[in-house]
Amino acid sequence: MTENTVENELEQESPVQKKHSDGVITVVLTADNHLGYTAFGQHPRKREERQQRLRHAFQQATDFAIMQGVDLFIQAGDLFDTTTPDERDRSFVAARLAQLKQAGVRAFALGGVHDTATDAQSLLGEALPSPQSSYERLGALQYFPPLQKHETQALEPVILDIDDVVVGICGLGVLAGQEGDPLANLRVQSDIERAAITILLLHAPIEGLAVGSSLLDTQALISQSSIEKQSAFHYILAGYHHSYRHLHIGQTEVIVAGATQHVDFSVPDHAPGFVFLGLAADGVRWCNHISVDTLMLQRLTIQTEELWRSAETADTPTEIILARLRPLCDTDAMIQLRLEGELTRRQYHQLDLNQIRRYGEEHCFALAIDDSALVLLAEQDVISAETGERFSPREELIALIDEKIAATSHEREKRTLQFTKEELLLAMDEIKGR
Repeated sequence: MTENTVENELEQESPVQKKHSDGVITVVLTADNHLGYTAFGQHPRKREERQQRLRHAFQQATDFAIMQGVDLFIQAGDLFDTTTPDERDRSFVAARLAQLKQAGVRAFALGGVHDTATDAQSLLGEALPSPQSSYERLGALQYFPPLQKHETQALEPVILDIDDVVVGICGLGVLAGQEGDPLANLRVQSDIERAAITILLLHAPIEGLAVGSSLLDTQALISQSSIEKQSAFHYILAGYHHSYRHLHIGQTEVIVAGATQHVDFSVPDHAPGFVFLGLAADGVRWCNHISVDTLMLQRLTIQTEELWRSAETADTPTEIILARLRPLCDTDAMIQLRLEGELTRRQYHQLDLNQIRRYGEEHCFALAIDDSALVLLAEQDVISAETGERFSPREELIALIDEKIAATSHEREKRTLQFTKEELLLAMDEIKGR
């Protein structure tokens, strides 16, 4: 997405910037901004650039909201990647919220699993206040913290009057380690009944939506049946999942914002961004996913059998990998190199992974090497290069010495070979057992 893309989107969407007389409210929905995310173990310069990109993506969402003059700006969890963001990220968000308030845009935020203290920390008094709660105390936004497991009270809605449209908003989030379906037995205070448009802000995994491995930080799960059964909310505006989705579940419209930047390789096909909505009592008038500036995500999978073809090439396995890697490298690319297949330990040590990492650091934004699918063959499973058959070094030793014993006619030499065989086997067993 170029620098002018958001401006072009604003021009294209300008007709809906006007306040509607038919009961439509306008919303910018964002989630999973993960400000402060510091993965990949990069060079400090690249870590700093990563932080800037995360902040820039969030600012694209706030700038869009201000330019459109929307009614609501909603952040549905994991604004920060930690419960203790640094002062630069805190100040950055404070400045963006001040701009929203000055423009007359009401802001709402929901606690996420990454930026909210766990239930155990809270009960033990070890948790610091959520970073979003400080903005609420200053009047910059309305904050919905996740309910602790010991809390059973009904959700209390915030009731707004937006151009004579009554809107009711509640927030529901889960904590790291929480279990069960928090929506199954949800109760909402009766004030919600007087709202023409009712919205639940949600930060939790939803049944049926793919979840990357890095997101498996809670045992809670919102079932689709509990969404179908609930009748309090027309709309569920959700975070947690990192790819944009718009679903109809029963009578409920579910919109998942998706992340504003790639933070891992779990959902490589999604385009990071935020959502621009027009909501009415009788349904969604528009739901536009707006892409933001982002790093490219590339994946390269190499089978180990491709690396040892001496008859076809004189290149080393490391050189073969680098040749495959070069066309993908770009200063704006995050690349995951995945190695799959079987290797002997000798072959594994022939791979110069440090050289590959250094090349990635120099020629792309980030390189992650995934060797979780490599299988290092145990000694008894080594494959003969000549016959292609598996053999055991222990069995080979026994066969070799037995052959020597059978070939000699001297009893003393036979006893010596037998003794040597037993000593060697004992030594091999001892080494294997260490």
